[in-house]
Amino acid sequence: MKPVNVGICNTCQGRAPSEFAIREGQVWILKNCPQCGLTESLVSTDAAAWKRKQDLHEYISREHGPCSMNCDRCNIDHKPNMVFLDVTNRCNMNCPICIATIRDMGFDFNPPLSYFDKIFAELGKMNPRPVVQLFGGEPTVRNDLIELIRSADKYGLKPHVVTNGLKLADEDYCRKLCESRVALRFGFDGRNADIYEKLRHNRPAYDKKMKALDNLRRFSRRKHAIISCAGWGFNDQYIPDLLQYCHDNRDLISDIGIIPLTENWHEGTFSVSVHTTMEDVEKMVQQSVPGGEVEFIPAGLTYAMKKARTFFRSNPRSEILLLAGVHPNCESMTLLVSDGKTFRSIGHYMKKPFSQAAVDFADRMKKIEPRLDKLDPKKFFQRLRGRWLIVRTVLPWIFGTLRLGRLIGNPITAIGRLLGKFLTKKVFRRRYAKDGTPLRRPRRIMRVAMLPFEEQHSIDAERLQNCKAVFAYEDVSDGSIRYFPACNWYAYRNPLLEKISQKYGIAGKETKEQIEAANHKA
Repeated sequence: MKPVNVGICNTCQGRAPSEFAIREGQVWILKNCPQCGLTESLVSTDAAAWKRKQDLHEYISREHGPCSMNCDRCNIDHKPNMVFLDVTNRCNMNCPICIATIRDMGFDFNPPLSYFDKIFAELGKMNPRPVVQLFGGEPTVRNDLIELIRSADKYGLKPHVVTNGLKLADEDYCRKLCESRVALRFGFDGRNADIYEKLRHNRPAYDKKMKALDNLRRFSRRKHAIISCAGWGFNDQYIPDLLQYCHDNRDLISDIGIIPLTENWHEGTFSVSVHTTMEDVEKMVQQSVPGGEVEFIPAGLTYAMKKARTFFRSNPRSEILLLAGVHPNCESMTLLVSDGKTFRSIGHYMKKPFSQAAVDFADRMKKIEPRLDKLDPKKFFQRLRGRWLIVRTVLPWIFGTLRLGRLIGNPITAIGRLLGKFLTKKVFRRRYAKDGTPLRRPRRIMRVAMLPFEEQHSIDAERLQNCKAVFAYEDVSDGSIRYFPACNWYAYRNPLLEKISQKYGIAGKETKEQIEAANHKA
């Protein structure tokens, strides 16, 4: 018998038995609260696309038993791939659509390095170690952010900074941050000032973000991710230009994550005429790529690559495919390929649909897992045997799936390009161009992902059950480090962080006037 799913009541925010209903091509979640009765919320405007993801991805969801969504009383180990860490609730913007809703917290959360060092020490014990996302608020308003990054490095962690980018418009600050080699997830909603006036109520932010991106190009020796918010009537018409910008700067931009406009605002402070769901943002991308053929697949499908990856990398976790194994209606993704002038869909270079090719690839990986399980990737000859098995399995897929002529072009020219890159990197070891900017290899293939920072009214327990993204914090009652599935963190966050702030105090002890002055300067 299938366990009862759980959602959050629209009225009292309590946990309630829930089920999905499809009406007029849309998906709704119905929540039958014992106290408040039946409430419902829109989940998707495209029921066919929503259901198709479940058909593509056989979700392994029952390993922990049914989920009650009472995350404060749950001790399940989610074996996270990604750990978010609130480092401050200060910010140099005041967006009405803020996912973190920090303006309502009512206290100052800016704990000292000792608090984070304790968490990093615990995360460093995980095997394999997760990717850490330094979150906020706005992390760059911390005066000790670089020291915080070094603290994470000390425990073998690879921190990323989730930033709105405004402070990076300062050349000196951007240079110093880039010297830490930290990866950034840079908030950028599009290349038009009107977007920031409509979405963020902050038109000047656009010029600062463009200046910050220019500084990154000049000072950073690595690539960074772009994180966008997208909503109908706000920036959907600018998505083609955003993708082209990412294409033209693909030596700086590693991948693109897009979050549907999430309704976290107070009544009267912001309004929308049309609700935006995950499938809506997928349509925005599909309509923006020349030639069409864009298909989105559940990111969870990439879980099939985990075992094979251990024979090529010491860490089976990819920094790009972080949510492998998650629910089919969680993160979705597609791949875009540069033809030298613009992005084309990966489907343009395939003999079969991308979704069919991805399922076929996953099936092939699953079939060889029992044989790979008998091999130890840490032993040289067994690792070679594993690699040969994987190559033998993948090669027929490559020749049966890819249009190699379209993908690599003239073979002689392609070999010449590869030799040129090899000689440039290995022989001459050039790190900087003639103008002094760092040399970074442009990506040919770029991932575009839909990122579901869930709204409380549309979340359900099944999507949290095997969640691979969590928020970490210290439980001040006993000093232990605990974790919450990312999409349910905000239901519990404020009282937990306030207790932490009371225990550790405020880093630097800045006055309210100093904080406001620093934010204004940024």
